[in-house]
Parts: sequence; C-alpha cells; structure tokens
Amino acid sequence: MKIAFAGTPAFAATILRGLIDSEHEIGLVISQPDRRRGRGRKLARTPVAALALDADLPLRQPARIGEVAGEISTHDALVVAAYGQILRPDTLYAARLGAWNVHASLLPAYRGAAPIERAIMNGETETGVSIMRMDEGLDTGPVALQRRIPIPPDMTGGVLTQALADLGSNAIVEVLTRLETKSVTLRDQNSFYATYAAKLEDEERVIRWAEEVGKVHDLVRALTPHIGARTFHSDFPGPIKVLRSKVFEKPRNSRQDIFPGTILPANKRILVACGGGVLEVVELQVPGGRLLSASDFLRGRRLEGVFYT
Repeated sequence: MKIAFAGTPAFAATILRGLIDSEHEIGLVISQPDRRRGRGRKLARTPVAALALDADLPLRQPARIGEVAGEISTHDALVVAAYGQILRPDTLYAARLGAWNVHASLLPAYRGAAPIERAIMNGETETGVSIMRMDEGLDTGPVALQRRIPIPPDMTGGVLTQALADLGSNAIVEVLTRLETKSVTLRDQNSFYATYAAKLEDEERVIRWAEEVGKVHDLVRALTPHIGARTFHSDFPGPIKVLRSKVFEKPRNSRQDIFPGTILPANKRILVACGGGVLEVVELQVPGGRLLSASDFLRGRRLEGVFYT
C-alpha cells in the first residue's frame, strides 16, 4: 500500500521507522513546522522531519495539514501518530481508505492529548495502543486493533512512551496489511466508558506535597524526563525539577503532624514529608544546573527547610 504519514515527536518517529521497515510504501511524510527551541532559540527539526530527510522521503511541513490534502488524496491511506493538529474532513477522508491513528491508550480510555502522562498520574497498572479509523470526533472512531502493556510501579513516562511506540509501530503495520487484504474488523467504541486525557497545564506540573506519597511519586515518574515535575525552595530563584523518586515510607499515623514539603533529616538522602508518607528524591535539577543524583547534589552542601508549591 502507498501510505502518507503525519506525525511530529519521537513517539511518531518510531512509528514511521516501523512503516519504513515494512513492505508498505511511504509516499509522503507530513510534520509540524520546525520551531526555535532552547536558550539559543535555534531552529530545530521535529524528530519525524529529521527521520524523513535521513530516509530521503518526501517531506511537507505546512502550517495546517489541510494545505496538503490534495497530495494525501493520491495515497491509499493516511497514518497519523501524535501529529499535533485536529484533522478536518477534507484531510480525514482524502486518502482512499481513510485516516488511521496510532493512539497511546486503550480506547475509549484516555482520549485526548496526554494519554501516557495521565495514565501514570492516575496510578494505572496497564495501558496500550489502539489503532483507530479516524472520524470527526476526538479519538472517537472505531478501533481495528489494540495491544496491551503493563505499567510497573516505577516506570517513567519516557520509558512507557518508547514501549508504546514500539508496540504501535508493529500494530499499525499489521492493520495496514489487513486493510490491503480487506480483512480489517472494526469495533465501535463505547463512549459510556470514555475518559479524557487533557493536555497538561503548567500548574499540574507542580508537586503538591500535601497529597499522598504514591500520588506524588506517580506525578514525578509521569513527567520524567521530557517535562519534569517541579517544586520550589527559598534557596533557589526558580523551579527545581524532580526527575526520579521513590516511595520511602508509606502513610502512617506518626507522620501526620509534619508539614507537607518538609525536608527530613537524612544521611546523603533527600527525604520529603508528604500529606501521607515520605518521598525520597533520587534525582533533581536546580535552576541553571545539570541533572544530579541526590547524593551528588548534597556533596558539599546542605538542603533544609521546606519545598513549597
């Protein structure tokens, strides 16, 4: 089959790599425009654009994907993975066999922009990928295939993203092969069980130390490494990123009188009281600094007082 592909981040680049390695032909790659990033504000290619150029594939980076709907119409199917724009009908139905999305959840659970982070933040123990024929709703189309994966208690968002991308790259190739042989079976989603994974707002990235320790730990690992959960301390001028943590102590009555966010006395460790239990901060990054383990961070310095939100 001749495929057009639309995607932007590293997750989507893994999907594209799977398609490149398959028997299907990639006739067009579409990604978001390059954007300026970092302190130097240098123009940076998206991971999908970089892979397309490296593989010598036709690449388009329009401001709106509808600008290339005519080019998509010359393909058998459009595959979409984390592209970053809502597709209008002229694009959804441009390809002969429609548009097919690789979504990082077990639909109808976690429809929306942040299914991986939300699943970990909510303490889910399982997730997966869904291959869906796209319609005009928000991740509401019928599902052709799902693949499941466990979420171990210390898995980070970055590790889960890569695992789901690998799973999704195999799943979409399987669905395209079924499309080619006219053997795809579609199952409508039951919207009664739908949940929504909204894009993360800035305030949701801040650690609420008054919450139970398991909830705090889930936030830290959900946002590692690509976002970073943040907290604040009077010794530093800006947010401190907490990028690795452990549940040091589960909730018990003896800790209820300690103010949440209090840094507890410990030898070469950073232990923080939560609303219930104690969190160990394993890796952190202060403003203007590099990522350090807690033991390296504490070498030659003390950290006392309270983290605040």
